[in-house]
Amino acid sequence: MGTSVFLSHNHKDKDFVRRLAIDIESHGIRVWLDEAEMKIGDSLVQKIREGIDNVDYFAVILSCNSVKAPWVVSELDVAMNYQIAGKIKILPIILEDVDLPSFLVGKLYSNFSNIDSYDDELKRLVTSMGVVFNNNVVAPRTASNLGQSLDSANMIGLPIMSAPFHRPYQYLGMVLSDVEKIVGVQANEARNIIVENELCKMVLWGEGNFVSFVEVDLLQTEPHSQSEDFNSEALLGALSIGIHELELVRKRTDFHTYYDHKKRMKVTASCLYDGAPLSVSFGTKYYNM
Repeated sequence: MGTSVFLSHNHKDKDFVRRLAIDIESHGIRVWLDEAEMKIGDSLVQKIREGIDNVDYFAVILSCNSVKAPWVVSELDVAMNYQIAGKIKILPIILEDVDLPSFLVGKLYSNFSNIDSYDDELKRLVTSMGVVFNNNVVAPRTASNLGQSLDSANMIGLPIMSAPFHRPYQYLGMVLSDVEKIVGVQANEARNIIVENELCKMVLWGEGNFVSFVEVDLLQTEPHSQSEDFNSEALLGALSIGIHELELVRKRTDFHTYYDHKKRMKVTASCLYDGAPLSVSFGTKYYNM
C-alpha cells in the first residue's frame, strides 16, 4: 500500500481541507477524510478509529475552530497514543495563528496561514511524508468555486471520489507501466487499464505505451435515460474538478462538452445509452475541433 494520511479538522474549515485533500491525493497519497469515508449508519467513533488505525500520518488542521472542537481533540488524543506506540507520525498544520497544544510545541509544522505561501507549504507537507512534490497536479487556486462543484455532487448523493478516481485526467499522456503501479492494475491485451469498485468504473485507453483517453462511469447514477437532463457540475465535482476550470462549448440532453484550454483537453459528460450510468471522459486528441 502507498502512503496515507488522516486529516483531522473542524467542519467549519472544510473548504480549505477539501482543497488540501485534493492536492495531497494528486500526489498519490491516500487521504482519510470524513465526508469521503463516512456513510449513513456508520458509527462515528468506530470509523474515526479505523481511519487512524489504517494510516501512516495524522495531520491535524489547527485553527480557531479546531483547537476547541471536542472531536478534533479526541482524534488528536488517539493519534498521540499511536505515535507513542510508533504506529503513526503526527503532522501539525497551522491554518490560523493559534496557541498550539503543549504536546505539539517544538514540532515541525506546515503553516498555511498565508495563502500566498500555499504552494511552498504544500511542498513541505508532501515531502515530509516521503513523496516527491509535483506542482503540475496542484489544483487551481479558485477553491471556493471548486467547493461549489463538490457541494453539487453531495447534493445529489454522489460521494467525492478518492484516488485513483479523483481528477482522472492526470493519467493522460502517462506511460502505461507507470499508471499500472499507481492504480495497482495491469493493462489487458488491448493495452487498456480497467479500474473498478462499487462506485466507479474507469477505463484508461492505451495507445502505444501511453494513456490517450480516460473514461469514468459513475455507477451510482445507473440507470439513466438519454432523454433525462443531468447536472454535469455534480459529476465533475465528484471527480474533484471545478466547472470553473472549463468552458462549455456544446450541450444536449444526453451530453455536455467542455474544453479545458489550460490543459488543451476535451471533457465530455454524457449518457451513452438508455439505462447506462452517467460518465465523464477526458482526451486531448479532439480538443478545439
